[in-house]
Amino acid sequence: MSPGGYAIRLDPFAAEYDGAIQVAEARVQCPAVVDTAVVDTAVETPEWAPITPVEGTAPGHIFFVDGVRRIEHRLLVEEGARTLFGLLGSFGVGATAVSGERRRHARIGHEEVGRVAVVGGGLKVAPFRAEVPGAARRGTLLAFEPEAVPENTPIAPVDGLQKAMRRREAQLAEALSVEADVVYLDGPLTYLTPGDAPVVGFVKRLQREYLSAAQAAILRRLATGERTPVFLIKDAEPRYSWYQKIGGGRPIDSALTGVVRLEVSAGLALGRVRELADASARLIPRFASDPAHDPRAPQNLFPIGGLETRLRRLLGDAVLVRRAIESQLQREVA
Repeated sequence: MSPGGYAIRLDPFAAEYDGAIQVAEARVQCPAVVDTAVVDTAVETPEWAPITPVEGTAPGHIFFVDGVRRIEHRLLVEEGARTLFGLLGSFGVGATAVSGERRRHARIGHEEVGRVAVVGGGLKVAPFRAEVPGAARRGTLLAFEPEAVPENTPIAPVDGLQKAMRRREAQLAEALSVEADVVYLDGPLTYLTPGDAPVVGFVKRLQREYLSAAQAAILRRLATGERTPVFLIKDAEPRYSWYQKIGGGRPIDSALTGVVRLEVSAGLALGRVRELADASARLIPRFASDPAHDPRAPQNLFPIGGLETRLRRLLGDAVLVRRAIESQLQREVA
């Protein structure tokens, strides 16, 4: 038992599986997600039809920002009569810089690895430290910093790990936007500070519906390099958004293959938003991946795929990390 009145124990299943214990002592009733955003689809033009971008100057200095995460070990934290769900997790964040007249020069940098100990029920545990075993690695210390999430459900700690990674991605994108013509941040701009930074959220998965059925019908008619008109999403953090097609699929694939949604802060002037939308429609298809290299093609862009591979290596060997965690807990129990 720690001085804080809790004991950390491992879920016996390997981290890549759902935990062996899934029963929450206090079942949280999660209300259905209701999309309350109001969408203005006439901010650029009232005519909803595919737009072929006008010619323009291509951005000269571009960054693609992304992150990866990994659950190292699931936890069950015993605090008095409560059993809380938790995990020890790692994440990596970095950026791929692309430059050159033909966008041939790509360089990965700004890599950073973070490790967190996420526990539900609002409990913030002490930092967890574990030394990597093996004579060659003596002195390599893994430091998992505490993160508390309010819900005590099996999925809540995973959400906490995801949010920790997303916050760091947004911070890096904002920092790089000072020196870049445009920064593409993989995912929505949820954690970005509202303003006029040239940061474009690149959303690969179409999960929410922002358009009417009649307007959404044009998504299936988009050709590679075309986009929809810009529309304004009026919610807690207003943002401009548009859809575009970055690549095609096979005849047996969905008509929506290669369609992505992009978004920018509503703090940008509409004229600047249209410039970014046109530039993205011209530029992004050049980086679309193919099925031979990425199972998420064409949406998972080549600069993002290469960055993800690099970041996963930086997280370290999963077996060694798991062994370090178990050895540290064994010493504490003994």
